[in-house]
Amino acid sequence: MSTKISEVKDMKVVPFLIDGKHETTGARTFPIISNQLQRELCLVQSADSTTASAAADSASKAFKTWKHTPWMTRRDILLRTADIIRRRETELKETMVAETSCTTQWAEFQIEFTINIIRETASKISSLVGEIPAMASPSNSFGFIFREALGPILLIAPWNAPTILSGRSLASIIGAGCTVVFKASELSPKTHHMLVEAFLEAGVPSGVINVIQTAREDAAGVTETLISHPAIRKVEFIGSAGVGSKIAELAGKYLKPLLMEMGDKAAAIVLEDADMEASANICIFGAFVHHGQVCFGTERVIIMKSVAENFIQLLKKKAESFHAGIPVTASMSKGTHDKLVDAQSKGAEFILGGPQYGEKHSLVPSIVTGVTKDMTMWNEETFGPCLAVYIVDSDEEATELVNDTPYGFSTSIHTKDLTRALNMSKELDVGQVQVNGTTVHGDANLPCGGMKRTGWGYMNSRWGLEEFTRLKTFTASMNTHENMMTR
Repeated sequence: MSTKISEVKDMKVVPFLIDGKHETTGARTFPIISNQLQRELCLVQSADSTTASAAADSASKAFKTWKHTPWMTRRDILLRTADIIRRRETELKETMVAETSCTTQWAEFQIEFTINIIRETASKISSLVGEIPAMASPSNSFGFIFREALGPILLIAPWNAPTILSGRSLASIIGAGCTVVFKASELSPKTHHMLVEAFLEAGVPSGVINVIQTAREDAAGVTETLISHPAIRKVEFIGSAGVGSKIAELAGKYLKPLLMEMGDKAAAIVLEDADMEASANICIFGAFVHHGQVCFGTERVIIMKSVAENFIQLLKKKAESFHAGIPVTASMSKGTHDKLVDAQSKGAEFILGGPQYGEKHSLVPSIVTGVTKDMTMWNEETFGPCLAVYIVDSDEEATELVNDTPYGFSTSIHTKDLTRALNMSKELDVGQVQVNGTTVHGDANLPCGGMKRTGWGYMNSRWGLEEFTRLKTFTASMNTHENMMTR
């Protein structure tokens, strides 16, 4: 029987979920410390290789029956899951705020989008169809192309958008007929377990979703155990490019396909005819929301020279009144702080802020100019409340600057000229372009994916479902004596 979401919220020790049962013995534990509340929330069990293998075995066993589940059943389970999340959103929101130290508004947005994307995924399950191709000998042969569930999946999801990034993946995986080992984040294990309980309460059978988590020092060994497990057919990873590159090495070693979404150096381009007031608000939101801990947060703003002076002052004004929140942990801001110190030591100038700490280990929001290629923040994701300003003379220069990064996730263009924006977008090496909107943007019914070091593959809706399917061809000849050489 499924544990209720409220029971997960009150757990003193977060267990594993394997084959429908909570495993609570035999594992060492680590604490969750809330930066928001400045206290320990709970203890969390840390998986070892034996636990990881048991989770993969459970997913493998459950796949044998789950893959045959009618699409209507899978659809209805997802729709019920969304309804359960809606009913229990207060408990989920409170846990998310406590674990990740996000604002209440960010948590509310998370839950709302998670509900939408689960419902959208449910609506597209029936679109997973095969084909009947034309044959070389149509009079005496025929063929089918089937689209089948791929198999057990390893999902590794992060803490910074804990319900969206895991909820959309779980919906796509089980919606496609696959089973999953979900390696929950060590920073948001309760939030992740509560989300999974919504799926179980909605009717997901035992073993279809298995959940483990590990202390950071155990993660490498457990992850290799899971990727190398013969039952695991694909790995989905959402997180930093640094960790992602290690995941990719392991996937290459064991020949497992990947679906990956990692970091970005997302840029906003501000053209001369933009609505300056609105664009400044949008850029500051994209840069500083959730303390900058967003994979496609606005890290750069590229401004046409003729409007740069005025727009920079608007950015400063908007930033001074924006509440950026606090980081998930006391140590999370260190990487951003180090990049700001590096930039300052090499000649960058701060229009606002600088490498300074505020309350609860937060960083003071910064706007910086004079960033050059010898500074780490030129190409590396800062993942904090920091916005670098660049001034250009032409659309071509703006486009080249956007593309001069190893990443390619999201770009926004601020202009009243849609044709100009469309022409620029064709030259941008990014997965999505927003006109007069923030880089922190996604629609449940549109594909979400990036280029270059941002990753590969697509999430959301039918594109997300198709990531967890495979094609199988079936051909038959009506003439058993047909000469094979005539085909």
